Formats: sequence, C-alpha cells, structure tokens
Amino acid sequence: MEKSEATYKTESELFHRHLNKFSCLMIGIGGLIGGGIFSVIGAISAYAGPYAYLSYLITGCIGLFNVYSYSKLTSKWSDPGGEYSCVSTVFCDTPLAFLGPFIGILLYFGYISTMALYAYTFSVYFILMFNIKYNFLIISIIITTVIVFFTLVNLKGVKQSSRIQNIFVTTKILILILFIIFGLIYSLKTPLMFLDNVGFNSQLFNSLPGIFIGSSSIVVSYVGFQLIAYHSYEMEDVKGGLKTMKWSLIISMIIYIAVAFTAVAVLGVSGLIGDDIHDAEIAIAHAASNFMGPFGMFAIIIGALLSTSSALNATMLGSSRLAYMISFNQIFPKFYSKISKHKVPYNSIIITSIFSILLALFTGGALEIAGLAGLIFAQIFFIINYSAFKSREIIQSKSILTLLGMALMALLFITLIINYVIHIDSEIFSLIAFICIEILSLFFVLRKKKRNLIKNE
Repeated sequence: MEKSEATYKTESELFHRHLNKFSCLMIGIGGLIGGGIFSVIGAISAYAGPYAYLSYLITGCIGLFNVYSYSKLTSKWSDPGGEYSCVSTVFCDTPLAFLGPFIGILLYFGYISTMALYAYTFSVYFILMFNIKYNFLIISIIITTVIVFFTLVNLKGVKQSSRIQNIFVTTKILILILFIIFGLIYSLKTPLMFLDNVGFNSQLFNSLPGIFIGSSSIVVSYVGFQLIAYHSYEMEDVKGGLKTMKWSLIISMIIYIAVAFTAVAVLGVSGLIGDDIHDAEIAIAHAASNFMGPFGMFAIIIGALLSTSSALNATMLGSSRLAYMISFNQIFPKFYSKISKHKVPYNSIIITSIFSILLALFTGGALEIAGLAGLIFAQIFFIINYSAFKSREIIQSKSILTLLGMALMALLFITLIINYVIHIDSEIFSLIAFICIEILSLFFVLRKKKRNLIKNE
C-alpha cells in the first residue's frame, strides 16, 4: 500500500465513529437483500425450474467461502478501501501489484451496477403500487428520484443514513418473514400441488445444469456483506463490526431460500415466470396476492421498496468510501476524495449516483443489470480468495477454504460467460458492458503505472 499507519490514523480522524455492531449488521443485510430476490426470482425459475431455492442455497454456500476470505483479510488490514486496500497490500511490490487498483476499479463499477439494479427494481414495484402503465419516461423519473433522495441522505452523514438503514432493513425482514409463514400455510392446504410445485415429483438430477446456471446468475444476490468493511473508520468496535459480515450473509441466505421456496410453492414455475419479463420481475408480489389478497401484494410491494431502498443506501455508503480511497491513492481524479463539513466524501457520492442513474436508464431490465454485476463480482471474489490464499501465513487463513473459494467462483464465472454467449441475443448488453468496464479498469491501472514510472525517473 502507498499509505503509512500514520497517514491512516490522520485520515481516520476525518470520520465520525457512529456505527455500532447492529448498524454494521443492518448495512450488510441491507446490501444483500435487495433486487436479488424481488426482481430476478422469476427469471431464475426459467433456468432452475421448481428448484430455484436450491440455486440460492448453492450460491449462498459458495458465498460463505468469500466471507471467510474477506473476514481474514479485513481483520488484518481495515480501512474505507475494504478489499481494495487489502489486495493492494497483499500484492504490493510484486509483479501482481496491478491487482490492487484493478479490483478497486472493478468494485466501483460493480457497485454502480448493483445500485442501478436496486433503483430499477424500486421503480418496477413503485409503478405496480400505483397501477401505473409501464413506460420509459415514468421509470426514468422514479429511478432518478430515488437515487437523488439517497444521495441527499448520504450527504448529510453516516449517522443519519445508518438510522434510516436500520429502520428499513428491520421492516423488510419482518415483511418477508410474514410472507414465508402465510405462504407456506396457504400452499400446504393443497399437499399434492405443494409437492409438485417444489419439485418433489420432478427429477432433480436432470435439473442440475439449470440449477447451477441459476446459481451463477444470482451472484449479485450475495453481494453486500463486504460493504461493512468500508466503514471501519466509522465503527465503534472495528473487530466486532467486521464479524457481522458472516452473520449478515447467513441471515440473508436463510431468508432468500425460504422466500424462493415459498414463492415456488405458491405459484409454481409457470406462475413465477409469467407471460412476459415484467411479470417475472414482480413474481413475489403475485405470489403474495394469492394467499393474502390485495393486502399481501401491498405488503410485498412495501417490502420491495424498503428492501431496494436499504440496499441502495448501503451500497452508496460503501461505494463512495471505496472511490474516496481510490482517489486518495491517485488512481481516480483528486476531486473524488474531497470531504465535506459533514465528514463525508461528497463528490464521490454525487458522481457515483449520476453513473448509477445512467446505467439504470439504459438497460433492458433487472436480469441484464444483474448479469453485468454477476460477471464483475464473480471475478472480484476470485481475486479476493486468491489474495487470502497468497497471504495465508500472514492472515492465518486455511488454504483449502481459499482454494475452494477460488475454484467455485471461477466455475460460476465461466458458467455465466458460456450462458451469455449461448444466449447472445438477449444477453448482449451484459457482455458489451462487462468488456467496456474491463477495458476502462485496465486504462486506469495503466495510467497509474505510467505516472509511477515518470515519478520514479
């Protein structure tokens, strides 16, 4: 890394330490449970059939390897740069030193993608609540409004944004628990249909390829726990706060699996997929209306709005701190690292929000954005696991766990690429956007390398 301990200490004094363990947990869950369950479960059912819940289980279990590597790395090296700072430290003064800046830039664009997904999902459920006809203008207005709102919240400071986060996350968890309980009670009234819907009468072995394709498509659903690491300078207890990464993923995984299982049990595969892509994006709301009527649909809509809002807020919190650190290390332009009187990186927040709005407006829908984010984060998680393996003696990580994490993330990444190439007509946006982001990331890395060479001459 380019920063000394003294510099870190000086920088840490720029931030308020307002985050307790509960707030850290809520940031993690808020970042995890967003558009990944509300807007893509219908599309995942098209791959996995009645076993969509197994796709969430598989990806969640793979995610635990990522959490292990993250927790080991960030416990040793913690600052607002999160995994970017960790990877930079691990590979400092080695031939792979470029991986630090590279993963930092990839992360930044990955978070922009997830923010776009959350804003898009918010807009879909918002127009459903008011029964507004789906059109580009209305979607654009809603997306812009919700991102601008949370931009203003984040500009006020971390204490204010974390309070809103705690309320939103707690409420959406309660709504999803009610959905699970009442949905299962309803579906069990017809045992034969229940067993058929959840795949009891289907051949699991024949569905395994589709289940794994579904797993690779929801990598973005397990992004968010690492947002906790970006707030180390704002935690009351750094070690305790970082430990909540594991619990945020476990809690979110349980909720994901239970919600997916309930939705499949109530609607079946055909009901989840619907007649067009927009039906698939609001499948959970349709499921709730089956057993709770208009009130159930309304409750899920509120849950979706709160869920995507809290995920958007948590991601904006983390990504702005990440961009701050990248700018501080002279990779991004200097104005990204400006701190306001409220002790927040205000330029970073504003610019990140603008990029998110643009991405959300010019995509084909939730699945396309999720696909782009999945490609980015599968690559990122592979690098993180490799970093934990490379520094295993320093951070005391177990080689078998980090190697398994690497292998599984590589498998998910390859599966995604193959699936997108096969379905190139519908997935062309994800591939093109991913290639552009890769090129842009390499541009910033080479730009930084060139500056260092000139400086050292």
